[in-house]
Amino acid sequence: MGNRKTLSPGPQPELPKGKRRKKQCLSTVEIADSVEEKSPSHTLDADSNTKNKGNNTVLEIIPVQEKSLTRSAGKKLLVLDLNGLLCDVVRGFQDPRDAHIILRKSAVFKRPFCDDFLKFCYERFVVGVWSSRLKENVQCIVSGIVCDAQNLSFCWDITRCTTTGYKTIEDKHKPLVLKELKKLWNKEEADLPWQVGDFSPTNTLLIDDSPYKALCNPPYTAIFPRPYNKWDKDDNSLGPGGDLRVYLEGLSVADDVQQYVRERPFGKHPITAANPSWEYYKRIISRVERANS
Repeated sequence: MGNRKTLSPGPQPELPKGKRRKKQCLSTVEIADSVEEKSPSHTLDADSNTKNKGNNTVLEIIPVQEKSLTRSAGKKLLVLDLNGLLCDVVRGFQDPRDAHIILRKSAVFKRPFCDDFLKFCYERFVVGVWSSRLKENVQCIVSGIVCDAQNLSFCWDITRCTTTGYKTIEDKHKPLVLKELKKLWNKEEADLPWQVGDFSPTNTLLIDDSPYKALCNPPYTAIFPRPYNKWDKDDNSLGPGGDLRVYLEGLSVADDVQQYVRERPFGKHPITAANPSWEYYKRIISRVERANS
């Protein structure tokens, strides 16, 4: 079946008293009858490893060891999304034989050049993943498609996003959540491997395909590439010479992230007063500012 990974629980070792066991990804047999949990918990850093067990490929979740400070002089902070950037998560896909992961009712397709792109990012930046999906889903996707995940400085899920009480304009049933970079700059999680003041708007870039996620961040601290679609067989954006790779090569040696992004627009436009739905977004900004004051 191509290179699809069937996710099933591995051996369950005894945990020290008081420790909670990390949930494993569901197998394809369990998926059909499962109900997704609604209460995601804490962030997870994970690497992946595989072993053959009978006819199944078992994917083991290997927690990242406790990190020392990873802030290297001159390295900027790069915050990566998952779906649309490193993969395409297709809900209800009828023929998942080419999928890398089967995740409940969705098939996850890894983007071309993903491994090479991540290795490039690890060399040039301090790298973290931030997804607005549930913790359990982020765990499975990261363990399935992110190479050398122990090099991630953090792996955040929807529990670190800011809820607004609003829905997205594109989908009236989808909650609009934000990725506020100040949570990283202010080191709002104690296990972030840097000190307050190491990162700021001048040396941080968020990459996400949804401009509204950056609605309350300082300007020019994010870019919004067009989302990856698994049907695009010619996609090379992450590869050598690809548009995103070339853009980040320049960013890695730039003096100031905001100046670089301002002078070199990339992908979708950020949400500003020129947006036709600006009045709607202004209400969201006001609500978040009141909550933060």
